[in-house]
Amino acid sequence: MKIGIIGIGNIGSMLVKRFSINKEYELYIYDVNKDRIKKYEDENIHIEDEISKVYEKAIFTFVSVKPNHLNDVFDKIKDLSEENRYIISTAAGKTLADLYELSGKKNIFRIMPTVISNSGLGTTAIAYNPAISENIVSDVKSILSNLGEVLEIEEKKFDAFTVLNSSGPAFVAYIIESFLESGINIGLSHDDSLKIVANTFMGTLEYLKNEELKLSELKYMVSSPGGVTIKGLYEMDKATVKGSIMKAIEEAYLKNKKL
Repeated sequence: MKIGIIGIGNIGSMLVKRFSINKEYELYIYDVNKDRIKKYEDENIHIEDEISKVYEKAIFTFVSVKPNHLNDVFDKIKDLSEENRYIISTAAGKTLADLYELSGKKNIFRIMPTVISNSGLGTTAIAYNPAISENIVSDVKSILSNLGEVLEIEEKKFDAFTVLNSSGPAFVAYIIESFLESGINIGLSHDDSLKIVANTFMGTLEYLKNEELKLSELKYMVSSPGGVTIKGLYEMDKATVKGSIMKAIEEAYLKNKKL
């Protein structure tokens, strides 16, 4: 499988890292900063000196540059044939219609990965031209599975997905930090508190999955009548913790729609 990656920044370097694990992939990469990508040269990673060469050699070309640099990329490949070639864009806020217009091409996918895809545990949203064959769609989903789960959603829902998925790690980190500092506040060391909180978050998700429990079922399972847990939950409800989180995510969503 021949895969191109144009732009080796945060997203592009993640793609190189995840895809290079699979030795069946042959990667062709380009970045305007040649020094940045020297380290990637390998038997299955080829560094190209022109954008057009990446597009011509690859079947699937990931364009992972910032939205304001898309024109620079598409200007170099606009006049090249798209027969048996497909573009996968990671540019936030650029719709398929935008990409068609900018590139002059129709064999286009739009995706939205996340920073935690670095671990292979992320979720990547995907939307694409419905005229693309099912076999090609299947191939792209197979490539993206190296980043974690692949979720095909309506393009109009990308803004909501972006907030939960791409901004989500920052929100989760904030919540984990609150637990960490609470542990320190009640007498635990930083290291012990971090270990307990990390294991609690990861263990809770794994337990829910393995036991096929609903969130509310686990909450009530741990809460004894008049006990410690229900007191803590009561205080959270009084402080409208859940409502505050929901409001924060809603405001982030509305902000994202304006961009």
